[in-house]
Amino acid sequence: MSKPCQLCGSTQHETVSDFDRSGKPLKTVICMGCGIITNEPIPTDEELAAFYRTDYRKDYKGAAEPRMRQVWRNFGRIEQHLKQNRDIYAGRRLCLDLGSGSGEFMFLAGKLGIECTGVEPNVDYSAYCRDKLGLNVTTQTLEEARFADGSYDLIRLSHVLEHMRQPVRSLKLLHRWLSDDGLLYIEVPDIERDAELKMGGRAFHFGHIFNFNPVTLRLAAGMAGLEELPVSRSRLGGTTGGFFIKAKTPFVMPANLKENAERLKAAMDVHNSRAIPRPKQGTALGRFFSTMGLRLKEIMAVRRFSTHRDIAEHFGSQI
Repeated sequence: MSKPCQLCGSTQHETVSDFDRSGKPLKTVICMGCGIITNEPIPTDEELAAFYRTDYRKDYKGAAEPRMRQVWRNFGRIEQHLKQNRDIYAGRRLCLDLGSGSGEFMFLAGKLGIECTGVEPNVDYSAYCRDKLGLNVTTQTLEEARFADGSYDLIRLSHVLEHMRQPVRSLKLLHRWLSDDGLLYIEVPDIERDAELKMGGRAFHFGHIFNFNPVTLRLAAGMAGLEELPVSRSRLGGTTGGFFIKAKTPFVMPANLKENAERLKAAMDVHNSRAIPRPKQGTALGRFFSTMGLRLKEIMAVRRFSTHRDIAEHFGSQI
């Protein structure tokens, strides 16, 4: 019998894939009680710490240090995010960026007067943040980090929660580190959208242990004592991202979880039978050429910069 789901407790699981996006063996299952999609078995803390410390960035990005065009793309995305949500970030003073990656958010948030501390488990990327961008980043996993309760009025967890082997446990820890009036920003990939944009059988990865959609992300947050900020709910509702605060009322299990699971299972069945991606807008071929065009623009844009820091300062002057 399968182990109970960490989110809803159901033991009814169905296999949705036996391979990862590279064709390597990886069993992935969906919980038919709520729709969360997970690797089976879930790796241990020790296995994950070893993987992220040395292998993850090279395996996922193909390099130990971010490429110049990747840095340009990341800064552009973070600049847009900060400008769109400037009202939410206003007045924040101390930020903890968990899984800080190549440091673009920390650098630009610093230009807004937010003092940032970063935690990044990868040796190469954390060194890059310190040496190339001058950021306060330690080489640790979330489980290794230690902070006093209520230390931060802003915590960021962008494209990190899907890597956690016990996401509710991790969110409860962040709940403790968050000040009473603090904000927690969470963003994860949307497995429903990914399944539409990728070829059949190419949606899963060893590092993405929990694959969320908007319903299961908010389920995990609610179970950890968090609720979505009202302005975030209206702005980012229906996405796998949002700003959360400490909940003011007890959590109630949503009534639509089984419906969510059935919809996701149907989406996975369609994904697995698909020979080519079927995006909601345009065609797979059109999306390919559009992506290639954007990549070419990135390559041309970074030619006028000598270093990663030059790119950072360029975006920092515009924030």
